[in-house]
Amino acid sequence: MKRIQILILAFILLAGIQQVYGQTGIRAGWNYPEIKGISSDGNSGFHAGIYHKISLLGLIAVEPGIQYSQKGCKLDDNGMTATERLHYIDIPILARLGFIPLLNVFAGPQASVLVARNYEGSTDVSSLDELTKFDIGGVVGVGINLPLGFNVQGSYDFGFSDLNYSDVDTKNSVYKVSIGKNF
Repeated sequence: MKRIQILILAFILLAGIQQVYGQTGIRAGWNYPEIKGISSDGNSGFHAGIYHKISLLGLIAVEPGIQYSQKGCKLDDNGMTATERLHYIDIPILARLGFIPLLNVFAGPQASVLVARNYEGSTDVSSLDELTKFDIGGVVGVGINLPLGFNVQGSYDFGFSDLNYSDVDTKNSVYKVSIGKNF
């Protein structure tokens, strides 16, 4: 319930900013996350959220946003395949550089807050106690602007912070593909 309230509040704030300057939109898509530092495979998930694009100099824009994102991995747990699903609220602040009206590249920092965990393996775990709850990372990617305010993008999110997963130096790593709509 808290996640929904945070997203609603963020949408209201961004909608208010929209009246002043910029372009607000929604974005959703597919995640392929891994946890770097342990022997694991990807575990498909999704992400969804809102953003506000502020044009600065025509070809340059700043785009803060907030989104829910599923991260985690599949790994071997005593001979069984286990699934680790980590639920985050991501707050990226991206700088976009448009080469032509159709194509842009982007990069920027991202803060992430771990809000829930589901581990399904030899034992089921939902406790966040042993994991780092705040992750600082970065995002890089490419976007394509489509007609009618739609856009498509592919990105790579990478964590700088140690997750403290199984007492090993581990970091989030996520490939994303998404579609968005500007309002």
